[in-house]
Amino acid sequence: MRWLLSVSLVFALKIFAQRLPAHLSRCDGEYILRARDLTYQQNYTAAAEWVQKICQQPGGEIAGLFWQSCLIQLLIYDSGNTALVDSFYRTGERVMQICARRLKANPADARAHLYLGLTLLNRANLLSWQNKKLNAFLTMLKVPSHLEKALALDPKLYDALFGLAVVEYFKATADRYCLGLGLLGSRQRAYEMMESARKNARLLQPMAEFMLGFMYKEDQHYEAAIKTCQQLLSRYPDNRAARRLLRDIYLKMGNFQQVICLCRELDADIMANFPNNRYCRAENYLKMAYAWEGIGRVDSADAYADRIISWEKYCGSVPWLGNYVREAKWLKSRPRRI
Repeated sequence: MRWLLSVSLVFALKIFAQRLPAHLSRCDGEYILRARDLTYQQNYTAAAEWVQKICQQPGGEIAGLFWQSCLIQLLIYDSGNTALVDSFYRTGERVMQICARRLKANPADARAHLYLGLTLLNRANLLSWQNKKLNAFLTMLKVPSHLEKALALDPKLYDALFGLAVVEYFKATADRYCLGLGLLGSRQRAYEMMESARKNARLLQPMAEFMLGFMYKEDQHYEAAIKTCQQLLSRYPDNRAARRLLRDIYLKMGNFQQVICLCRELDADIMANFPNNRYCRAENYLKMAYAWEGIGRVDSADAYADRIISWEKYCGSVPWLGNYVREAKWLKSRPRRI
């Protein structure tokens, strides 16, 4: 059962002792791309094996540890398994410690700046997912200086541009949460940087494509969002994150039959891979409830809302479940639904 991946990801990849050069070899780069693709294919066991190969290469420690943390983070979001959170933070700490040592020895080490900035960005993302908003915001503020230095030292490090685009977009849309903060960032600049990262980034190209689709969805450019999602799914057809994003786009557009179809596929997929994953299943049921309501089937909407509400006793252990339960109750309590 894939749930047992928790064990392999927590305890694997423990031998890292080489001194690190500024650049990875061509072989290491190929290993990274292979590990990345297997991760987005959700073949986490095989991806972990390739991460181990990266770490066994001369100078592969920093890249191996960084991608190990990415792998763990994506698995957390895909499985809802919070037991992996400590491992994610510990691995990220090791990356940051290595980067700090390298920068102390050579402040012009572009890749140390790159990996430090990206590790901080990933950490901010997980902190936000844990609802630690202030810590996430303060961590995010540390990201741009390192990624800007990385790009200044090596303009071909487009993975740094991805991180800067994420921060720029957050700054441009922060007024959704605090009025007026949108003046701090530029949507146009965020899109330009993300599009450049999508075309040119190496390690994080798929994530740039995903993020671009998310941005289009948030800004109601739905056709562009669908096109971007489909491009990602053409390479990784079974990727659940991309299918969830496509589901959400269709829901925003009012294409309720498409939503129901995707929700059913996702639920079967989640059950086959992570049967105890109430985090992703509850979110999926909520989208299903809205879709059924959208086509006038209030009875079906209530049935899916009730499934979520029945899990209320797990709110203390399942991420975001409390939010989904509250929303399901609100959905059922509305006096009039169309």
